[in-house]
Order: sequence, then structure tokens, then C-alpha cells
Amino acid sequence: MSDAPTPAQKRSPAQTPPPGDWRAALPAEITAPGRDETGRETQIPLRQHPALAKYASPGEALKALVHAQRLLGRKTEPEGSLLSQGLSQAASMDGSMDGRPELPDAYQLPDVPLPEDFRVDETLRSAFLSKAHELGLTDAQAGGLYSWFLPLNVEGMRAHAQRVATERTQRRERELSGLRQAHGGDALAVLESARKAVLALGGQKLMQALEQSGAADDACVLQAFARMAPLVSESSLRGRNPGPAASLTPQRLREMMRDPRYFDPARRDPDFVRQVQQGFESLYPGEQTTATRAS
Repeated sequence: MSDAPTPAQKRSPAQTPPPGDWRAALPAEITAPGRDETGRETQIPLRQHPALAKYASPGEALKALVHAQRLLGRKTEPEGSLLSQGLSQAASMDGSMDGRPELPDAYQLPDVPLPEDFRVDETLRSAFLSKAHELGLTDAQAGGLYSWFLPLNVEGMRAHAQRVATERTQRRERELSGLRQAHGGDALAVLESARKAVLALGGQKLMQALEQSGAADDACVLQAFARMAPLVSESSLRGRNPGPAASLTPQRLREMMRDPRYFDPARRDPDFVRQVQQGFESLYPGEQTTATRAS
């Protein structure tokens, strides 16, 4: 077989790796057979060998070597391989084949400015560092990826929150339109009755649960609570001990409303006012009672 260099070999002379290239960490004394610019067979330092120039990291070079060995039907690398010796010696010199820190926590990530309402989740940050270490990223590579991805993630979260808010507003408008079509001018009264029923049945906790689940914007749910409102009101009145309020007549209530303990803010008596209110509730169960009823 002829030893004449091929055109591809002539076009791939040995080159000094640029700053930051992983090949620069390889010892200069480790060489491998190759050809110089004239095509002559010679020994080329592994760090300058054109066969490694196309690999972005030692990991890629090793994967290519393993793949080539598998294609040849050999499961392991021959003892004394120049490539394996070069990589192992480089690792023993600086503790790392690719310039990555010894531990994930040793990465020096840049301080990326974030909006006041955003915080970096420490669990996700630790996962990022672990993955960067696993992939063999250098400190500069991990920092560059972090600086690029973090602002992108913030913008994505903001866009998602805005999209959710817009969709909820549109859904609320659709449901309110449905209430108006079903109840006309009484739509707001239906909403108020539903609100009172929810508070009577479960208080603020039930109200919060309905809002968080989205049910508070569902016209079907609101109409159901509005239909329960009179039942809740009558039940609460039946279960209450009316006491003296049950014996109050409309005339007596009018007299009590003219008492300074009722109408004068400076002399207002909460117990007296409550007695007047209970008197109206006893006379008109299940209805909204106000002082105007006595006039």
C-alpha cells in the first residue's frame, strides 16, 4: 500500500490549539503519528494533532474512540494507547481532563440581575451545577450558559403568567356574559347572593378555595350558590333564639329607631342597635331588612 499522503491529510496540518481549548491541557511530550504540512510522516504533539481538532471536548473524543473500537469488533482499547495515555496524563497533572472544577459547588456562576419579584430556586441551581459538572463544562462555559438561560427563563415565566391572567380574564367575561343572558338585570344580584351563601357556608376559607380552583368564575357554580342563599338565611334564622326580639312590634321598632342609642353616632349602643336589627329579622324572616322598612 502506498504511503503517499492523501489530499485530506495535506489539508490538515498540525495547529496550536486556541486559548481555552481543552487540548491545551494535554502534555506537549505526548505525540502521535501524523503528517506535517508537506505530507511527510512525523510525530505530532497530541495537543496539536489534527485528528482531535474536530472534537469540542475530551468526552466527545473518547466517545468517538469507543465507537471506532466497536466498529472494529474490539470491546476495549489496546494497552498503551497514545490517546488514552495522553488523556490520563493530562488528568493526573491538573485533576481534570477538561478544565471543569473538581466539584459542582466549585463553579463560580456570574451574578445575573433579576427582577425584584424573582428568586433563583436553590434546588434547580444545584441541579444545574451537577449537570454542568457531569457534562464536563468549564467554569466559563457553565457561567455563559447560566447567564444566557436565566434571563430567558424569567421572560418565559412572565409570558406564562401574563397568558394565564389573560385567559382567566377572558373566561370571566364569558361567564359573566352568560349570567347576564340568563338573568338580565338581576345578574349582579345573583353574584351577591352567591357570595353571601359561600361566606355563610364556609367563610373566607371556602371563598379562597373557590377562587384558587377557578370555580369562583364558573357561572354554573355561582348560580348554584345563589339558589342556596335563601335556604342558608332561613336556616340561620330558625336556629337562632329570638329572645326579646320576637315580641317587638313594628311600632315599637320605630320608637327604638328614634332613640339616640340608635341614630346618634355619639351615643350609639351596639347592643341596642343589634336588638332593633333582630326585631326586623324576626318580623321579616329570609328578607333583607333595613331601617327604611320602619318608615
